[in-house]
Amino acid sequence: MQGIFEGLRVVDLTEGMLSMTSAVLADFGADVVKIETESGDSERGRPGFNFWNRGKRSLIANLDSVSGQRRITELVDRADVFIEALGSRSEQLGLDPDSTRARNPRLVHCSLTGFGEATTLESFGHKDEIVMAKVGRLMGNDPLSGAHEDTDHPIYLAAPTSTYGCAALALQGIVASLLQRERTGLGRALSTSLLDGISAATMRLAFERRGDDVIPVRSRGDGTIPILMRGIRLCFLAVETSDSRYIQMCCRQPRLYRNWMNCIGLGDELETDRWSGLPLGVKSHADADEWEQRVRERMRTKSQAEWMNIFRNLDIGADPFLTEDEFLRHPQLEENDRLVTVDDPELGPILQLGPLVKATATPAHVSGPAPSLNSGRDWAGWEPRSEPLQSAEPTTRLPLDGYTILEIASFLAAPLGPTLLAELGARVIKVEPIDGDPFRSSGLEFVHIANGKESIAVDLKTDEGRAILHQLIEQSDALIHNFRPGVPEKLGFGYEEASKIRPDLVYLYGASYGSNGPESHRAAFHSTPNALCGGGILQAGKSNPPVNDSYADPCSGLATGVALALGLLARERYGVGQYMETSMLVSAGWVHSARMESYNGQPPRPQLTQDQLGYCAFRRLYECAEGWIMLSIDDADWPLLIALVGAGELSEDRRFKDPSSRVENDRMLQWLLEDRFKTNTAAAWESLGRQQGLVIASAAERTLEEFLVHSGLLESAEHPAFGSYWRLQPRVRVTGSERAHGLPCEVGEHTDSIMHSLGYEPAQVDALESANVVKRAATERRHPLGTGVAHLQMDGTR
Repeated sequence: MQGIFEGLRVVDLTEGMLSMTSAVLADFGADVVKIETESGDSERGRPGFNFWNRGKRSLIANLDSVSGQRRITELVDRADVFIEALGSRSEQLGLDPDSTRARNPRLVHCSLTGFGEATTLESFGHKDEIVMAKVGRLMGNDPLSGAHEDTDHPIYLAAPTSTYGCAALALQGIVASLLQRERTGLGRALSTSLLDGISAATMRLAFERRGDDVIPVRSRGDGTIPILMRGIRLCFLAVETSDSRYIQMCCRQPRLYRNWMNCIGLGDELETDRWSGLPLGVKSHADADEWEQRVRERMRTKSQAEWMNIFRNLDIGADPFLTEDEFLRHPQLEENDRLVTVDDPELGPILQLGPLVKATATPAHVSGPAPSLNSGRDWAGWEPRSEPLQSAEPTTRLPLDGYTILEIASFLAAPLGPTLLAELGARVIKVEPIDGDPFRSSGLEFVHIANGKESIAVDLKTDEGRAILHQLIEQSDALIHNFRPGVPEKLGFGYEEASKIRPDLVYLYGASYGSNGPESHRAAFHSTPNALCGGGILQAGKSNPPVNDSYADPCSGLATGVALALGLLARERYGVGQYMETSMLVSAGWVHSARMESYNGQPPRPQLTQDQLGYCAFRRLYECAEGWIMLSIDDADWPLLIALVGAGELSEDRRFKDPSSRVENDRMLQWLLEDRFKTNTAAAWESLGRQQGLVIASAAERTLEEFLVHSGLLESAEHPAFGSYWRLQPRVRVTGSERAHGLPCEVGEHTDSIMHSLGYEPAQVDALESANVVKRAATERRHPLGTGVAHLQMDGTR
């Protein structure tokens, strides 16, 4: 069986975790050449490098030398894909999109930046923690998003979601452009950024608009913690067990919560007046505190393993907090064949998390370990292409224009993928139950998931509803669902049945635990992968109880977008439809990919500080006289740092005389630097750091939503069903294409138009609605444009 990218040539001119982009291409058969300096990738020898660069070649080519520039140019001119993070330097090197594609019209050129359209910040580079600090992602976090408690200062987020998100968005754009190239013969230029990755990988973004302001999630209402939020936290407690381990509870649905309370002996109290509204209807913060304490006391009566054995049998949402090594031996990963072992010539066998996407007809294959530096030095390079250059006119159509994706999924972990592909031009039809996607209850948080989609509400438990669905499958290119195994078969869209209707259908299961294994039928939530992959223990900080976090849902959605694009390209290249699968566990593991490997002699993985401010003295947040800064430097910057803070005497201090001494006395060094940084403002330290060439960034004091609005990166919008809100811009920009702006869809907003396209007469739709088989949105709740996507011309007019 061939890999999706068999024969594809890729030049990777990125460093660090951004190399994840080409890692997926390599896993699926591409020939990837990684360009490095003479000293190598800055992350070479550090955690993550072996994961991000497995199966590639390494070639030294110095960008500052004529011979190095010539070598890179030769490769790019013969490549299919070029991935770079050169920024403004690309033009002077002749490696900007206009230059590369003028020489090689078939090239797909992907540019990665730190801040995307927030160009004034681009000089800060593209380090994950710096970008997240500057744009406010470190503000506004709470016990549902990584913090131990509500706080008004930034915390360090250990999950590098901005880089993961950027890589996943880049993959969607690259694969979509390759798909379009199969039809046109011409490549495309596209760009995305870590900031775009943040907006895609952040779960709780409501974008409520009041005039010219945006209201962050935590500031809705009167600005205090809503009592509803306290009720939600009762559903997602991280509870200690008798063996001093922890379990992440996930019981937001009333049935799951009642099962849990019955299990721990508190179920009868839910019948009393005081507690009858639990969990979401808790009456006061005092009641919430008292109930939480009682629940925690009951959970300390059994061990983690004892509780988990009980919970699995009773269908109670709960997962043990695991370490990374425990996760890498999780039965679900083993049963679903999601682990690989690569033989590294220096480190020996390395157990790693497997490919991001599982594909049956065009499977991924990890071909080998990360390359040694300059392993391709004796390689002669690629032969010139034999295909004649295309003379076709460049298209202005978005890469996925003309493709239809059928979404039979709810909440966020699967549906975000189709949302992002709608931004690349795909038509997305959302098939909802009569009552709608349950995630609609989140209000405006649903809007950016519904952007660009058409909604048809159908009861799939009826014969008539299934007949409608089968007609939709027949006319669709891809289908995505996230139901538990067995449910699609009951509702008439299991893979076997769907593939008979449409043999070349791309069929994606956006799974939680995976389709096989002892836990495949269990419900999972945003907190599930965070607990299992080690993220909950890591984010908590040393010696602290583990914490909940919400990145796993959107990061899983980013993976479904990649998978759907991969499936469509495989179909175009080889004429095959196929069953594909992502899982929340694997997607979360890829977020933490720097920690997703295990081998003999492996050094301890770095841990977050107890105060959740960073990893070490050189990579953490510091409070200043006014505001906070994010420091992100290497050990080689030590002389510059002590000069900056006026601590030259530390150069003679035996505790800090060399790198190993500084590591040994890191906590003492943090304390000393804390005192120094409090002597000046964050803005002043940022300015002084830039003068010295040190990466120091003042952390935004406002939230991500506020940053996006006040930077002009969101558009004001109105929808009859949702009111006023701020609309996200497309997160992958395709040069020369019109921009697609999504319109959120009300339940059944497009039932009429979709049913008409299937051949149903208005009277037939009336009858089906009367029988409660379909539902149509009220006329006053439909957008006047009437479609899921409004395409704008380059000048912004319709």
